[in-house]
Amino acid sequence: MKNIGTSPCQPDLAALDEAFHFLAYPDHVLLFMLDAQGGCDFVSPSWSTFTGREALREMGAGWLDHVHPEDRETLVHGLDQARRSAQPLRQLFRYRREDGIYRWFVSQGMPRSDRQGRLVGYVGLCFDVTAYQEGEAEAEVSAQHMIALLRQTRLIGVVLDTRGRVQFSNGGLCRLLRCAGAELMDCHLFERHLAQQNRALLAELYPDGVQRAQFPAEFESELLSRDGESRRISWHAMTLRDFSGRIRNTVLIGDDVTELHRAEEQLSLSARIFDASNHAIVVTGLDGTILAVNDAFTALTGYRRDEAVGQNPRILQSGRHDPSFYQKMWRTLLETGHWYGDIWDRRKDGSFYPKYLSISVIRNAAGEATSYSGIFYDISERKTIEERLDRLAHYDTLTGLPNRCLLLDRLEQATDRVARQGGKVGLLYLDLDHFKQVNDTLGHSAGDELLKAAAARMRTAVRNADTVARLGGDEFVVLIPDVANDSDLARVAGKLIEALAPSYEIEGTTVSAAASVGISIFPDDGVDIHELMKHADAAMYQVKQGGRGFFRFYHEVAD
Repeated sequence: MKNIGTSPCQPDLAALDEAFHFLAYPDHVLLFMLDAQGGCDFVSPSWSTFTGREALREMGAGWLDHVHPEDRETLVHGLDQARRSAQPLRQLFRYRREDGIYRWFVSQGMPRSDRQGRLVGYVGLCFDVTAYQEGEAEAEVSAQHMIALLRQTRLIGVVLDTRGRVQFSNGGLCRLLRCAGAELMDCHLFERHLAQQNRALLAELYPDGVQRAQFPAEFESELLSRDGESRRISWHAMTLRDFSGRIRNTVLIGDDVTELHRAEEQLSLSARIFDASNHAIVVTGLDGTILAVNDAFTALTGYRRDEAVGQNPRILQSGRHDPSFYQKMWRTLLETGHWYGDIWDRRKDGSFYPKYLSISVIRNAAGEATSYSGIFYDISERKTIEERLDRLAHYDTLTGLPNRCLLLDRLEQATDRVARQGGKVGLLYLDLDHFKQVNDTLGHSAGDELLKAAAARMRTAVRNADTVARLGGDEFVVLIPDVANDSDLARVAGKLIEALAPSYEIEGTTVSAAASVGISIFPDDGVDIHELMKHADAAMYQVKQGGRGFFRFYHEVAD
């Protein structure tokens, strides 16, 4: 271990400086130093990264400006008490990032003294504990459930970070690539394993090495295993976002369709492929009349050969796809000679099922189109997994309401539409008054029951077109995607306050939890969705400071 002092009286200042900076640069811990008056005189680079502000803006008493108004008095009082007695600090408070979002901090500080034992300030650490204070721990539980689902399925499952590095892989991916899970951890999946003829996909998915904003929901790739075998994989992607809406991870569910494509390529060359394939195969004329089906077709659809031949594949249509879906399919098929994707079909007995379908044009020796071949198989297992993953990723596990991730996605879609077509979007930010008191006096189980009951009331107070979302803790947001005027939003806010005003019977106790509501409007109060959220939040806190239980528009606060 390196000596950091040449003698008790003459410390090695360079070594001390090196050691201090080593401690001051952790990524996940925020370091601070306070002077004797409680002013900030140092924050670590990780602090600036987390808050989005330059360190200079935290110096002196300026750091207190970013403490939540409801927590500031308690924090200052605790700091004064600790300073008077030169005792260690431990405080819980909300701190605002530059994007307007408050995060719960636990700070722990130790007093610093000079050689005469006089207090000269504090040095300490801050930890972000929002997950435990506001229910974001539920998001972590959802992520754990996702991993459990991916472990249990035969399908290929992998979780990637924004640079395409593997954060988790299941047995399906390990078997496909013939690699151990530990070997795949943190590797760039597509950079390392994409086949040479498929390398253009890498630039499409990760331009400049970072995941593109509009990551494709479905795509295919050719991956090379450790021993060089090429396998064709059909991927379905689900993007996960953090509390502020930034992309955190992407979950990929893959199906190995190598054999299906090989059978498709050889179909015109060998009748044995047609009869022996485990995949359902149908061949039609150019007019769409079914000419032949195999045994796997009969087993999957319930139609015998004599019932299917001479019919049109429309007998399989489920009715779940609109005409534009089929128009796009045929346009792609006629332009490229090939179409593949997921589709819902109907069996002879009327039951619906999802299938992966690949359609190709069959040509004669002269290159003329003579017929079409379709190869497909049942993907019910994959769809079930995807639906459960989507539920975990986009809905609050306690109330069943959309979570922050789904809310931001719908808000972005609504504001994009309004920016193109005109109109307004309304955002109502709700906080249940005195919810913390219910949690503290009756326990978290009672708090959970109250949240579920409040969520049910809110659903009844809005239209089906509106979105009620839970952000965490007792904070909710209602998205109104089409607003004619301010009075529409005032009417909705009034209905929500009225619905939440009556008391609740929770575990044999009568409790009250009225609502304070802040309202922002797009584009009047901001053209960025995060700015819109911040302004609705700011209006809501003005309501809480002004007496609670009513609503206020942001433009009233700003004025």
